[in-house]
Amino acid sequence: VISLILMAGVIQIYLSSKQGYTVTSSLARMQENGRFAMHFLTDDIRMAGYSGCAGSSNVTPKVIARTPPASSSFDTSIGIEGYDNGGTSPWPADFPTQPANLVANTSVLRLQFGNSDSAYLNGNMTVSNANIQVNTNAGSWVAGDYILITDCSHADLFTATNVSQSLGTVTIAHGSNANTQNFLSTTYGTNAQIMSFSDEIYYIGSNASGRPALYREDANGVSQELVDNVQSMKLLYGVTSGSSTSAQLWLTADQVTSANDWPNVAAVRVNLLMTTPYDYLAPTFQSIPFNGATYTAADRRLYWTFGDTVAIRNRVQ
Repeated sequence: VISLILMAGVIQIYLSSKQGYTVTSSLARMQENGRFAMHFLTDDIRMAGYSGCAGSSNVTPKVIARTPPASSSFDTSIGIEGYDNGGTSPWPADFPTQPANLVANTSVLRLQFGNSDSAYLNGNMTVSNANIQVNTNAGSWVAGDYILITDCSHADLFTATNVSQSLGTVTIAHGSNANTQNFLSTTYGTNAQIMSFSDEIYYIGSNASGRPALYREDANGVSQELVDNVQSMKLLYGVTSGSSTSAQLWLTADQVTSANDWPNVAAVRVNLLMTTPYDYLAPTFQSIPFNGATYTAADRRLYWTFGDTVAIRNRVQ
């Protein structure tokens, strides 16, 4: 009897220690996932509309890239758009393809920007259809990539049809087989920057195990899972008014009703609801504040909210 009592005590201590370890490690995993998710979103939101110059909305790129077919799908003056899944508006026609695994009642964020992996021309272009030559392949560019070239007075967006390197010089072609034409809007000089161009959406989707996760989809409809166990994402957009460059009004994507209003978005308020990978960690179903309301869990996972207000660098002075 004494041995049984001692064994029961040892088993209870073991189970308690195991449960404590599971809770602690799950909390650490949830916090780590939250930081990663905010890192991805924050970095790209800050870059919205970037085209190598301050005040990028003053330069509208000439788009010769043949696909995607709608030239309006590349517009650095807009830079950012949103969609509230479950809201009153249908899936925007100029967004990349709607993901099949999209989770209902979550926000979708679309961003367009030139990446910071840029290079300068190593010599003036002689004619507007000449190949572009730089000293380094800063963006690891390959044929098929969308590339933006700008000198802050002009900008062109094209599809690279060939990327070759010889004797330290990288040559980027923009032939008419992947573009509507092979002529750029001007003959660029050595002050012109060349960079990759991103057109992407962030959304919450169900992964292979059926759990919600943060995804990023590019302009070609290719999705990548970034962070798992992101239960929900809700976004608010800070819209400027008059001559002010700071957000005066916070709206949902449905409330930013006009396409002309998106260039006036100066910041994004990000709200993420994170959860643990394991169930039966909480003694009861959690009810926690999220996005101005109360979220009641349908399981006994642990939940926590992450949030931040992110300014768009090109629109805040």
